Amino acid sequence: MSDPAARLAYEHARDIAARDAAHRALTERLLLRCADVLDSFDRLLADGAASDVETYRRSVALIAGQLERALTEEGLERVGHVGERAEPATHHVAEVRAAPAGTQGDEVLEILQRGYRYRGQVLRAARVVVAVEGGTEQGTERE
Repeated sequence: MSDPAARLAYEHARDIAARDAAHRALTERLLLRCADVLDSFDRLLADGAASDVETYRRSVALIAGQLERALTEEGLERVGHVGERAEPATHHVAEVRAAPAGTQGDEVLEILQRGYRYRGQVLRAARVVVAVEGGTEQGTERE
């Protein structure tokens, strides 16, 4: 191709096609991993409710672990842990409580809902209960 504009347009179209193919491959891989988890649920449900509730709970926990491992291996990171300091970028404070002995203000006391990050981007902030020094227990939400 001797026309620089045509060459640039061709290279641009080729780069977009390559990016789209990579995105499709990533999506297909993730969906297949989720399908494996769905298969595990199908097997559990086909067996019927176990007579032993604890055995059933362990089976559900194993499947949840399978899904969490699959998503972690694909790059999903859990955000929010008990004991860390609450940060506005990664924590949504749903409740504040007076700081128990041995804790500091703005320390996460409880995780109400997990938060997640993917490729450095927070997808969902963790909903947390946070300690406040010298305060009284409150139920108000803040961000």
